[in-house]
Amino acid sequence: MSKGKALKPLNQAEYESLAEFRYQLRKYLRFMEERVREAGQNPQQYQLVLAIKGLPDSTRPTIGTLAKRMQLNHNSMVELVDRCERKGLLRRSRSGNDRRQVELALTPEGDAVLRKLTSAGREELRTVGPILAQAIQHLISAEGKGPKHGVTATRKTSGGNKKPGT
Repeated sequence: MSKGKALKPLNQAEYESLAEFRYQLRKYLRFMEERVREAGQNPQQYQLVLAIKGLPDSTRPTIGTLAKRMQLNHNSMVELVDRCERKGLLRRSRSGNDRRQVELALTPEGDAVLRKLTSAGREELRTVGPILAQAIQHLISAEGKGPKHGVTATRKTSGGNKKPGT
């Protein structure tokens, strides 16, 4: 958020785009949670394994780094790491640079979980991704002219009649 700059209120089309973005994002997250559970895994554990695998090479996989990436407090992350370690999805090791630091690495079992589940996630993103991208583009564009996510919006007016596009 910019300091000292008055924020312009959203118009109806922008509210619709913001709501569509949130809907599609939540739909994707729920889809993945269901696939993870069907595979006999815990969604948070899957998210941690994915976060470790997806870290840039320049970022060390420490508990602090992963807590930040997953928006968890340190103690919650330690508990999650403990559960994943007991399940054989990852292992802890002391950092070569700073022996006080603990780094996390995936085990072959953790890699197998990712291989099994991430393809389904990519396929679902091929469906919802363009809608998400359009909603974001609409929200960040200077124009803000109307929803461009392929859904024809209809809203009941106070008289009960449907009014297209509002």
